[in-house]
Amino acid sequence: MTQVVTIALAADGRSWVDGTELTAADGTLPGARAVALEEVRRLARQRRRPVRVDATDPDGARWRFLVDADGHVHEPEAAPLLTDDPDACVVPAEHREAVAAVVAAIESGQGREHVAIKAARQLEEDLTAQHGAGHPKVLRAVELRAHAVYVCGMPSIACELYLDAADGWRALGSPAHREALQRAYALWHRIVDEPSAGTVWLGQRLVEALEAGGPQAQEAIRAVLAQIDRLRLE
Repeated sequence: MTQVVTIALAADGRSWVDGTELTAADGTLPGARAVALEEVRRLARQRRRPVRVDATDPDGARWRFLVDADGHVHEPEAAPLLTDDPDACVVPAEHREAVAAVVAAIESGQGREHVAIKAARQLEEDLTAQHGAGHPKVLRAVELRAHAVYVCGMPSIACELYLDAADGWRALGSPAHREALQRAYALWHRIVDEPSAGTVWLGQRLVEALEAGGPQAQEAIRAVLAQIDRLRLE
């Protein structure tokens, strides 16, 4: 459901966004509008979903519009066209072809897995340039590359990528953090042909990520620590 943010504007440069007072440095009404809009954009990015805006000018005139999770402003009629998908679970139409190419390369085998890694990396770079690092769409691309890397027989690199994604999801407060962390945990236990020192380092990073997950992760933490101790004795 699209959330509503209210804005009240004053001619002296003040504005109130959901009751929080803000002040424009130039003390003007246009400045107040700019400051209030930037705050709404921040809220939409933080909530990772579109917000409806109900703004009131000093003379009582009202303005209604939408701000999406990327900070773009839309007319109210655009609401049905905006995807309320904060965790990027749905592949956007403009990226379906690129994602399909990665998946096809993975599934075909025949040495094309490395093609999948390259394509996934390109998709990740394109999305980062468009949305910025840490955006949910970028994190999904990181996870896609992690899967391609794993299929190529590199579980340690895949584990590290899933940990990167888990860190990003946790910073966003997303439940997708748990799934990425579970995959990193499973992959770490599949590392068999890496130097022990590298596996230990990655295990320590995994423990730190698990500790941030709360007390329910204690059993998994103990399992990783036990394996780290065994590796150090080798």
